Amino acid sequence: MKREFFSLIKRWLIIIIFILLPFSYLGRKIFLLVNAYHTEKTLKKNIIILEAENELLKKRIDDYKKGTLIESKARDDLGMIKKGEKIYIIKK
Repeated sequence: MKREFFSLIKRWLIIIIFILLPFSYLGRKIFLLVNAYHTEKTLKKNIIILEAENELLKKRIDDYKKGTLIESKARDDLGMIKKGEKIYIIKK
């Protein structure tokens, strides 16, 4: 009786081990797959943001090369004028 009980427990333990072992392996793989998916999503968002920043910087570089941005900065921030221009100051 005792021997049959231990034999039964032994069989069930072997069955449980053979069932749980693949689940533990697959569970880890599924976890890694989900983690990779979230990482990919985050990286794609970062790429979109960086591409938008890159376009903005390219436009600013073009403005600096043309000189329009430098001229507007000099006029607005520093109050500079071109030769021959007249300044009219309007008091409020």
